[in-house]
Amino acid sequence: MDLRQNNLISTVECQTEWLQERLRSDFMDNIPQARPEMDREMIEAAASALQNERLVMGESVFKFEEAFARYVGVKRAVSVSSGTDALILALLALDVKGKEVVTTPFSFIATANSVVHARGVPRFCDVRAYDYNLDVTLLPRALSGTAKAIMPVHLFGHPCDMAEMNDLAEEKGLKVIEDACQAHGALYRGRKAGALGDVGCFSFYPTKNMTVGGDGGMVTTDDEDLASSVAKLRDCGRTSRYSHDVVGFTSRLNTCNAAIGLVQLKRLDAWNERRRAIAWMYDSKLKGLPGIVLPPGEEADKRPVYHCYAILTEGREGLSRHLADRGIVTAVHYPIPIHGQAAYAEKGRGRHGDLPVSEMLSQRILSLPMFPSMTDDQVKRVCETVQSFFE
Repeated sequence: MDLRQNNLISTVECQTEWLQERLRSDFMDNIPQARPEMDREMIEAAASALQNERLVMGESVFKFEEAFARYVGVKRAVSVSSGTDALILALLALDVKGKEVVTTPFSFIATANSVVHARGVPRFCDVRAYDYNLDVTLLPRALSGTAKAIMPVHLFGHPCDMAEMNDLAEEKGLKVIEDACQAHGALYRGRKAGALGDVGCFSFYPTKNMTVGGDGGMVTTDDEDLASSVAKLRDCGRTSRYSHDVVGFTSRLNTCNAAIGLVQLKRLDAWNERRRAIAWMYDSKLKGLPGIVLPPGEEADKRPVYHCYAILTEGREGLSRHLADRGIVTAVHYPIPIHGQAAYAEKGRGRHGDLPVSEMLSQRILSLPMFPSMTDDQVKRVCETVQSFFE
């Protein structure tokens, strides 16, 4: 490591330590709802990439893609600049223009936005109260003659019923796009999310189970032609430096971010195990408490990764204030279902009452703190504070 790189790392570490100390002094006993991880190895990897590689499409980008493909268990992974871009480019590569894509209204709005940006038409199907995921029994009624694809979301890191969805898609001649933006490492029947449909899409936003030190995303698939199409679209539609045969985008992942992602990927399984341990502690301490319903846990064919630990309670506002007053931060994922957002209600994509389970969840759901560096004492404190509210 040369002197310049060492100085850069020292500067970043000093700034990081100053910020952490400032946060500690300002919010001494606060427990955040989420906290991204960043350590010296990640900082060193970023500094090395900045000084020794091309800043765009450098060596770390391709190493990260190869490592992520191996991790998920697919032939190809193509990095992009965000999870939203992963969804958009995958949908464009599948040519959903003018066609309906059936998805959930109970997700972050980017799920449906990606369909619109790909010139498709989002059609919403309600979810199950049990696991917040698409209700497979309702899917046949949501399919029209113009449907091109089904886009399930493994919400909060809990896998969807992919076998049933894939069977329905095969019967109807549809594609399956996994929105796995919250499900890095989640398992369904022994296979990882992102390898369960025609194509998988991931986000590396800082609150996710792994990040790249900023925005980033990944498209995973066994379809070589689809992967090549996404790779071309993310890089201005290039066939060579100044030749372009499609109208593409500037949606590349920066080399520095990819270098951080490579290190984070090595930590992912351990972080997911810690999330499962935290969820188990929550389950054991909050089970049977009147006033709340716990999130779905591990099942015979599903192993979630707990991007969020989201409970249901009719006393959400009061509980959230009670926790906040005691230095515990919560979040609501999501207070308005997508079909209720002005951008979609005005287009006639849904009316109040059309999707009752999603609407109920939006009124009762509350995400408790969940991050790998959360201590057992912090989990205990959250549980005791929740208990004190209801008692």
